[in-house]
Amino acid sequence: MDKKTVLKLGLLCSLIFLSSCAAKDGTRSQSIKGHSTNTDPGATVNTDSEAEAPDTDPELYVGDLGIEQLIYRYRVRSFAAADPNAQPLLDPNGFPLIRRSPLPSIRPIKGSYAENIVKTATTYMGTPYLYGSDRTEPSSFDCSDFTRWVFLSALGMDLPWDSRSQAAYVRAFSKKTYTSLEHAQRGDLLFFSSYRGNKASDYIGLKPSDRPISHMAIYLGNGRIIHCASKKSGGVRIDEMNWRQLNIRFLFGGGILP
Repeated sequence: MDKKTVLKLGLLCSLIFLSSCAAKDGTRSQSIKGHSTNTDPGATVNTDSEAEAPDTDPELYVGDLGIEQLIYRYRVRSFAAADPNAQPLLDPNGFPLIRRSPLPSIRPIKGSYAENIVKTATTYMGTPYLYGSDRTEPSSFDCSDFTRWVFLSALGMDLPWDSRSQAAYVRAFSKKTYTSLEHAQRGDLLFFSSYRGNKASDYIGLKPSDRPISHMAIYLGNGRIIHCASKKSGGVRIDEMNWRQLNIRFLFGGGILP
C-alpha cells in the first residue's frame, strides 16, 4: 500500500471519528435530563424511558404534603391585610389569604398575563428539586415553591407557600374552578392528589381525606404542564398530563390572573 493510500485512509478514519463525536455532542446539546432544551411549551419534551408508576421514586408519593407545617412551622410570614377590621380567610396553615394582583408596572405579554407566567416558568427548566426548598431564592424548588416563585418573579404576586394553601387561594379568588381538565386554560394552577395506584379504579370511592393535595403544576395548554416533581425526575420539566398518572390524580384547577 503506497503512502497516498495510507494518507487517504487515515484522513477518512479521522473524518468518521470527528463526525461521530459531533453527532454525540449534538445529541447532548439537544437534551438535558431527558428534556429538550427548546422551552417552547408546544414542543414535545418528555423523553423519559422510566416506568410509568413512580414506584422507584419515593418523592413522587410524598409531593409537598404538609410542607409548611413540617419545615416552616415556626417561621412567621409577613402580610398586609386589605381591611384590618375584616375577618380574614385563612389557609390550611392558619395564615390569612390575601388576594394578589400583578404589579401595575408589569405589562401583559401579547395582552395576556398567562404569557408572562409561561415565559418565566420555562426559564427554570431543569432547576433541581429539593423538598422544603428555600422560598426566598430560586436555586431549587419543590412543586409549590416553583409555582409560587414563578408568579412572584413574573408578576409580583406573592402566593402562599405550599400546595394546600395555594389550592385554598385558588378556591377563594379564582373566577372559576373546575374538576375536568377540559376546562383548563393556559396559566392556570392545577392540583393533584397523592399517588394511590396506576389505574383510575384505584381512586374511585375514596373520601376527600384519602386524597390530600400533594402536587401542583402550571397548565401550558395542549395537554401539557410545567412542574417540579422530584429529584430523580429532573426537577422542573414539561410533561403530558398522563405523566405518573396525573390525569387520574387530578383534583381541580383554576385561574387567578385578571
